[in-house]
Amino acid sequence: MEIAKYSDDFNRRYAQEPRKTIVWGAGQGLKNYWKDLAHIDVICDVNAKQIKEINGFSVDEVSVLSDINEKIYIIVSVKSKELFYEICNSIHEYELEDVVVFHLFDNVAWGNDYWETAVSYQSVTNSDKMRVNIVCADSSWIFKKFTDRMQQQLMELGVDVSVSSVARDDVDINHHIPYIAYKPYPNDTLMITHVDNMKKVYCLKKELETASMGICMSKDTMNKLVSYGIPRNKLCYVNPAQDGLISVHKYKIGITHRCRDGYDIRKRESALLECLEGVNPNYFHFIIMGDGWDNIVEELRRMEFEVDYYPEFIYEIYNELMPKLDYFLYMGFDEGNMGYLDALAAGVGTIVTPQGYHLDVDCPIDYPCSTIRHFKEAFLDLQKKKQVRVEAVSEWTWKNYVLKHMDIWNYILRRKSLKELYSKQLCYEDGICSVYVDDNRI
Repeated sequence: MEIAKYSDDFNRRYAQEPRKTIVWGAGQGLKNYWKDLAHIDVICDVNAKQIKEINGFSVDEVSVLSDINEKIYIIVSVKSKELFYEICNSIHEYELEDVVVFHLFDNVAWGNDYWETAVSYQSVTNSDKMRVNIVCADSSWIFKKFTDRMQQQLMELGVDVSVSSVARDDVDINHHIPYIAYKPYPNDTLMITHVDNMKKVYCLKKELETASMGICMSKDTMNKLVSYGIPRNKLCYVNPAQDGLISVHKYKIGITHRCRDGYDIRKRESALLECLEGVNPNYFHFIIMGDGWDNIVEELRRMEFEVDYYPEFIYEIYNELMPKLDYFLYMGFDEGNMGYLDALAAGVGTIVTPQGYHLDVDCPIDYPCSTIRHFKEAFLDLQKKKQVRVEAVSEWTWKNYVLKHMDIWNYILRRKSLKELYSKQLCYEDGICSVYVDDNRI
């Protein structure tokens, strides 16, 4: 006797091999699914004498199975899994020639919405250190980097970790970097990357028949592999990490005119300090050429902005500095600034007042500003653009990378409950949150 799995579609199975179909159980559940059962030859029930018929179809005693001498399908129409297996044991007694048993309430054919108590995942308490072996026979720099970073983080997290060129049978997990040299061992996981031809797809399909999980580096790759026919429940993804050692490239903001704030209000130089209130100095580096800026430069540095100050105008240095700027800044209203033309010639962005010949150039001003609020908004907008990039990978650390792998390994080994493992749900999408579990009820 064969007991069909949930994924073993009865309708498809019947289409491939039609057989006499018997329904065991004539209760309300059968009535609810009656219109979905296109193939019924016999209905039987232990209470057939009381029920007699259902929807005009006569109900027989279960002893009717004794008279059957052919291949059959039996659809068991009871909700309880426990009772379902009791019925399966009863079916054994009839010594039928060839029978496949389907559970009406647990088969993809009927789009069931009935759920019993979650029993598909039971964690096993284990206080021992997790033992992980990283399998890496490739000494090239990028795979070696992954191996070294993972080993370091696992050690810091108290995991018993080793690195070898072959799998070991005395560990809990063999994690293969990369998947291409995988040889089957219990509870293997595979780092999946560079699946760029069908030969590698076929290789992965074969490997994942025995490996516990393939861990991709992106959702995109995971989804592509699923579309190529690799089982979804054998795939997940963990985004890679960055070292966290790269400093932010600050916007280089150039100012190239004299400061006359003490006796000439046209250029409003001291207003720069007001424009920078609430602006993060980690994103801006000012380069100022021209005399009279000493007090403002001192205040900028007190506000923790980086400033390169050239009190004398030196034409050769000016020509070298201009192409290195990200944005040229001018806050005055006196028809225009000649540095604006040089900034455009260098392809530099502009944060300037929309006046004078600034408006005659056939090129839009990046940030046309007329008030302190406008200038502040320009700086905050630039800050936000940079900040979004920085924060996008701020959590992509090697520690988090390894912690996400540990969640996947704890799931495979059943060392933690689903409630523990999914406590980070809504914090990120990869790691355990990308594992397609059989039953996600806790």
